[in-house]
Amino acid sequence: MKHGIIIAILIFSVYICGQDSSSIYDKKLDQLRSELGISPDSDFDNNAYSELIKRLASLGIEDEQLEDGYEWGGGEIGFEAYLKNNIDRLLSDFKLASMPSDSLKKEKIDLSADKPVAVQKDLIEIEQEVEPVKDLAVVKTSTKKDKKRKKEKGTSGKSMLTGLRIGSGLGKPLAKGTSLSDHASFFEPALSIRTPLGIGIGPVYTSLGYESSKYSFEAPEDTIASYFGSGSGPALFFNLGKIIKIGGENLEKYFILGIPSYDHGSGFIGGYDLNMFLGSFPVSLSVSSRMNIVSFDNGGTTYWVSASAGLGIDIR
Repeated sequence: MKHGIIIAILIFSVYICGQDSSSIYDKKLDQLRSELGISPDSDFDNNAYSELIKRLASLGIEDEQLEDGYEWGGGEIGFEAYLKNNIDRLLSDFKLASMPSDSLKKEKIDLSADKPVAVQKDLIEIEQEVEPVKDLAVVKTSTKKDKKRKKEKGTSGKSMLTGLRIGSGLGKPLAKGTSLSDHASFFEPALSIRTPLGIGIGPVYTSLGYESSKYSFEAPEDTIASYFGSGSGPALFFNLGKIIKIGGENLEKYFILGIPSYDHGSGFIGGYDLNMFLGSFPVSLSVSSRMNIVSFDNGGTTYWVSASAGLGIDIR
C-alpha cells in the first residue's frame, strides 16, 4: 500500500512538471511568433520556416541546421525538433538585436556602479593601460626535425643540368633496304645528347636532344655507288618510364624521333634507348636501336635498321 502511494505521488509529480514545462515552452513559442510577425494561432509550417530564415539573415546569422530547407530538413517534425533544441538561443539573439546600443552601455556602467571607488579607479587605470595589440606575428621555432628536413631538401635539390645525358656507342646495320641489300656495312660510331629542356605531356616527359652517327655502305662493284658519310640533327626523347614500369628508376626507357640531315640526302629516324644506371655513379650502359629512312639527293629512298651499345654520362 505504501509503495503504491509513493508511485502515485511520483507519477503525479512528473505529470505536474511536464505540464509546467509544456506551458513554458508554449509561451516561448508565442514569443517566437511575435518576433517573426506571424499570427498567434498559426502553426510552425513552411511559412514560419521562411520567416525565420529571413529574420536570421537580417541579423547576419547563418544557421547550418537550416541549410537543407523545410522539406529536406524533415518537414514539420524536423522543424519542431529544431525549435525545441534552439528556441532559447533564437529568443536570446532576437532580444539582443532589439536592444539599442545606448542601453547596453548604460547597463555596463550600472554594473560597475556597485563597486567601491578604489576598485573602479583601478579598473579605469587598467583599461587605459591595456591597448589593442598591433602587428602580432607568430614565430615558429625550428625543431631538430625541421632542420633535418631543410638539410635533406637542400642536399637533394636538383640543378639546372639534371636530366642531361651525353652518350656514345658503336652500331651496325642489321637490316637494309633493297638498294643497299648487296652493300657491305661496318661498325660505326654514334653520338647522342639529351638535354634537360623539355615539356611534360601527361605521364610522358619529352626532352630536346641532338644525335649524330656515321654510316658506311660499300658497293660490291665499282659500277654501283657506295655511301660513306654521316647524319646529324635534332631529336626528341620521349621518357616512357612512368608507362613502362619494368626496371624501375634504374632503367631508363626512351622512344626517339628525329629529322637528321645526311651527306647523301635527308630523312628521319626513329628508335629507342635503354639506359641502365650503375648504382649511384653518373654512368649508364645503353642499348639502342635506330631506323633510318633516307631520300637520296640523286633519287630513290632506302632505309636501314641498326643496333648499338655504349656508355653515357648522366646528371641525375
